[in-house]
This record gives sequence, C-alpha cells and structure tokens, in this order.
Amino acid sequence: MASKRRWLGYLGIALVLPWVIWFLLGLVGVVPSLVSVFGIPGLRIPASFAIAGLLIAAIGFYHD
Repeated sequence: MASKRRWLGYLGIALVLPWVIWFLLGLVGVVPSLVSVFGIPGLRIPASFAIAGLLIAAIGFYHD
C-alpha cells in the first residue's frame, strides 16, 4: 500500500514539475511567460494543475 501511495506522490510531483519549469524559464525570458500565454484570468488553468498536483503529492507522501 505504501508503495502505491508513494507512486501517487511522484505522479503529483510530475504533474507540477512542467508548470514550475515553464514559470522559471518564463521569468528568465527563455520561453513566453505564463501570463503572456494564458493572460491574467487564464492563470487559473496552470494554477489548478499545480494545486491538484501538490494535493496528490501530499496524499502520496503522507505517512500514517
């Protein structure tokens, strides 16, 4: 059971990682920023993926 939950944690981190990389590269100017692609109201899309990934990771790495 713990192994399955750990994989769930890694899945959550894998869901968050592309958005974090995009955010950091957008700050440097290597790629278009999240704001320029989604706009201010559209930031809910990557934010919801990031929050969902972090919640999944929290469940996956939780120790009883």
